[in-house]
Amino acid sequence: MEDCVDFDFSALYQQYWERIFKQIIRILPDEDEVADVVQQTFVDLWEIRQKLPEIQNLSSFIFVMARNNAFKRLKRLMRSEAYMLSYSAPATQADLVLEEWLQYKELHQLLHLEIDRLPTKMKEMFVLSRYEGLSYTEIAGKLGKSDKTVKKQVSNAIKILKLRLNLKYSLPFLVFLLF
Repeated sequence: MEDCVDFDFSALYQQYWERIFKQIIRILPDEDEVADVVQQTFVDLWEIRQKLPEIQNLSSFIFVMARNNAFKRLKRLMRSEAYMLSYSAPATQADLVLEEWLQYKELHQLLHLEIDRLPTKMKEMFVLSRYEGLSYTEIAGKLGKSDKTVKKQVSNAIKILKLRLNLKYSLPFLVFLLF
């Protein structure tokens, strides 16, 4: 290369800035960030301009410098709160799933506590119907009651549980657990 004093930095900028921009846009999606990286690359080159004549492959050197600046910028951006918030939707979705699961577990525990508070025969009929999957006829035969009595007791149990649990939880959860 020529002596640094004669080095045409403006021509170097004109020759490389657009190509660097196109390379860096693949790393950083924001054009303003890319423009900052391109600018920083040329500032860095200016600061080491005395060493430029010693560089064997200036083109490769410039592109590697730009790439490294882009990765530094990306690393800094990823640490910033605003950047993290823009990419936090998947985490938020996971948080919602976890929250729903915890609500389900809490409701399930509460449901069992409320079932235990039901009158003994009503509780027995409800459990046989909803947890053991027996029909009203099967429950009636097992307990020596009429189908109509079993149906009425199970229906009353559901009403009581809805009233007790609906104060805190939404209907879809209750429907899922009770039916």
